[in-house]
Amino acid sequence: MLQRTDKLKHTSSQQSLPVRFVKQYGSVVVFFILFIFSSLFIDRFFSVRNVLTIIKQAAVTVVACMGMMLILTTGGIDLSLGYTLGLCSIFLGILSIKLGLPAWQAVLLTLVLGALVGMLNGVIIQFLRVPPFIATLGVGYVLFGIAQIFGKGDAYYPLPDDLLALGMSRPLNGLYSILPKALQENDTIQQVSRLPSYVFIALFVLILIYILRHKTTYGRQLSAFGFNRATAKLSGINTARLHVMTYMISSTLVALASVMLTIRVNCAQSNLGGSNYTFEIVTAAVVGGTSLFGGISNVISCLFGCLITKSLENIVNLMAVNIYLYQPMMGLIILLAIVFEVYKNRKL
Repeated sequence: MLQRTDKLKHTSSQQSLPVRFVKQYGSVVVFFILFIFSSLFIDRFFSVRNVLTIIKQAAVTVVACMGMMLILTTGGIDLSLGYTLGLCSIFLGILSIKLGLPAWQAVLLTLVLGALVGMLNGVIIQFLRVPPFIATLGVGYVLFGIAQIFGKGDAYYPLPDDLLALGMSRPLNGLYSILPKALQENDTIQQVSRLPSYVFIALFVLILIYILRHKTTYGRQLSAFGFNRATAKLSGINTARLHVMTYMISSTLVALASVMLTIRVNCAQSNLGGSNYTFEIVTAAVVGGTSLFGGISNVISCLFGCLITKSLENIVNLMAVNIYLYQPMMGLIILLAIVFEVYKNRKL
């Protein structure tokens, strides 16, 4: 594995700048190619309304995907993600609607629940030596059962106004109100000013995870851990703490994504996530260049991976074709990504 790291660095240093850019930010190139062709051949795709729709749909995916990206960088995976999202949604509904807690308390406790789920996953994987695939799948089904028991199959709606305000308020309205009247009458500016606050929450998370992944010791240790755990441990990295902490960060982000999605649909329900949502997040991360073998990930590429998956979903809707084509399409994409990863690692 150490040889793999050295060969990656040697190969990278020999490549030209354009080649290195495409390899590191391939999802950016793919996104713009997809965007240009879709704009040329699909009506309404390039409209301001549709572009903003893609951004709003991608916001929740980005938050959850950042956590999955960190876990995949360790060489692991979290198949409990969708079920964690559903449990956190029903938990938020119970706290805010049934118990009547203030919005900030309900959200804080939901984030704590997410962190505890991540700790459970991390401890089982790190200390009980259970493979991540098995551990998180088992935990996921337990979470699904708990969500069904406490939710009793019900959906909680409508959400309290103070909770809705956290995600659906319009932060740009204040700026819009001081613009000249001529600009206020511009349709594009009007629609941009209506962007809900959860989009800006996603942007804040993106910046935070970018700093964490690319500008801190934690991010460097994460890569080392993903490439070779034994070598990382010998170099003085507390691998157990790093491993558990990564799962905690990821599940906390999933809990935040659950809060955002619950507010967006104005309904708390246990089936908000599930295995399909987990699959979508993994696909977005892999399309964004995150290696399934660990050690390699990039926040910007991962962002564009999310935009690609949501753009494809949007294209399916605009073309009025069978919506069930979306899942096979995602399956084919992730299969091709895995084949490419295996081929690349064999060459190294």
